Amino acid sequence: MQHPFPVGFIAPVSAREAYLEPYRPWIESVTGCPRSDTLTLQFDFPFGQLATEDLLEGVVLDRQCLGSVPSLRPFVTRWELPPGCSPRIEMIPTREREGAVTKRRLAWDPHWKEAPIAAWLKGARHGIVSVNIPRTASLVHGEVSWQQWTIMNKSDAAHCMKLLRQVEPERRITVFGGRDIVLPENGYDWGSVVLSQSLNELVRKDFEAFWKSEAWFTKRGLPYKRGFLLYGPPGSGKTSAARVMACHPLVSAFAIDLGNEDLPSGALFNLFAVAADRAPSVVIMEDLDRVLGGVSEPRRPGNITIQQLLNCLDGLATQHGVVVVATANDPSKLDPAILRRPGRFDRVVAFPLPSLDLRSDYLRRLSCGELDEETILQAARESEKLTFAQLREAYILTGQRAFCDGSVIAAEDLISAIQTVRGEANPAATRLDGRGLGFESQGASTHFGPTASSNP
Repeated sequence: MQHPFPVGFIAPVSAREAYLEPYRPWIESVTGCPRSDTLTLQFDFPFGQLATEDLLEGVVLDRQCLGSVPSLRPFVTRWELPPGCSPRIEMIPTREREGAVTKRRLAWDPHWKEAPIAAWLKGARHGIVSVNIPRTASLVHGEVSWQQWTIMNKSDAAHCMKLLRQVEPERRITVFGGRDIVLPENGYDWGSVVLSQSLNELVRKDFEAFWKSEAWFTKRGLPYKRGFLLYGPPGSGKTSAARVMACHPLVSAFAIDLGNEDLPSGALFNLFAVAADRAPSVVIMEDLDRVLGGVSEPRRPGNITIQQLLNCLDGLATQHGVVVVATANDPSKLDPAILRRPGRFDRVVAFPLPSLDLRSDYLRRLSCGELDEETILQAARESEKLTFAQLREAYILTGQRAFCDGSVIAAEDLISAIQTVRGEANPAATRLDGRGLGFESQGASTHFGPTASSNP
């Protein structure tokens, strides 16, 4: 027989104060004032990770897991824990992410949990208290989220906030409904992407000009926002270009997992609201044709709709300083309302299969000078209609064979690998009924929406 039990709900603020109550005397001692004279602010700085590094001295830690600790440490003079408090640190086995992958040492990925920690910042009269408070986000699923709160004396707030604003946050793409993506420090490098002259004009130069022309937009009363839809076959460089755009040193980067069935219906609106609040920013939306489709296309399960996307792209919100970068393999599957109206996606840009010149350029980059020009041109001619990804796979296949044989890459081996990759791709690109799949079945000459517009 099942026995009922009472379930109570408590406001988040009340739950937070109840959690902090046992530490009240210590918090008041650190901040130098009664709790009523403090400010409680929600922001994320790795005070716990800083303490972890000190407490686990001699333990091999994955430096990348410490986030912005190196940037924070110069501003912290000392730290302490509440009397009698034994901190709880989740330790996940990992490896150092520096140097050659196969030679990385075994290491630990530490995660500071709920123990409060006090820190004294340079020039501040009193300490501040940082605490991660767990909360159950869903009674049904039992999901636990962590919120970091920082408590400080009101008189120290201006100084502490000015100091902490100098801490460089870790570069990442914040993913709504998914796991955040850490970006490389020097990721804003258009030289890492092979672009034709046309794509260089339509994407790179337009993107860079936009960030320099806010005054031009404002003077003319134009909304200061931009939208790019990059379409083409998988492996043609769309995602690589979007990743470079997300690495721009000026911007905050965001993305959303549109295929996540657990996303609330308002997630897309929240994403654009946060991106606008943290502008300048870039919002990346991958595989629109796969996850949304058009009016006649079946849509994958999920709570995000085309109408919501259209409202976000050109609704009442201004989105001042927001650039949207979306990708699609086959734009013919998208609702025409997305494609036909500038202001939603101002630039609808095709990333076609690479030309002979681009394939040659890509092979030169891959070979790092190990292939002679005759071999490069021969392989480029043989690889017609292959994507960059397929060409890369052919080169890797050849390189692995040469490495195992203790030899160098020969022209005939590279040609053979290209033919192998081509043979593997053809069956995968065909339905069981013989019809073509995806972008290539549409034909390269199909035109979707505006492909060019005037730069300011």
